[in-house]
Amino acid sequence: MKLRKPKTKKAAATADASSGQDGPKVIEKPKKKRKLRYILLYLAAIGFVFYAIITIINQNVKIAEKKAELSEIQQHINVVEIESNYLERVRNFKGTELADYMEKKAKEDLGYVSDGERIFINVAGD
Repeated sequence: MKLRKPKTKKAAATADASSGQDGPKVIEKPKKKRKLRYILLYLAAIGFVFYAIITIINQNVKIAEKKAELSEIQQHINVVEIESNYLERVRNFKGTELADYMEKKAKEDLGYVSDGERIFINVAGD
């Protein structure tokens, strides 16, 4: 009896097929596990792409909201700057300018009238 090295399954299968002997045949494992892995990997990749797209859309919506908020704040800053400049001018009034400003404010805001002056109110609303 001769001793020899054992053959690998693949080599044994090709050796048996080529020698024409009817010995035990090597049964290969089904490829279902590989297919399942590829399907799971494919689904994970698709899920990641959808997640990335949704995240990008959500971030763009937030950016648009913040830009609108920034625009409103900038308008408010402009109004406050105009008012500040006006009050700075009023603070520097002296003499007749100050007297005219005080009379104007008394008439407009407080409803005062000068001597001999009449106020006419339009009840028709026109």
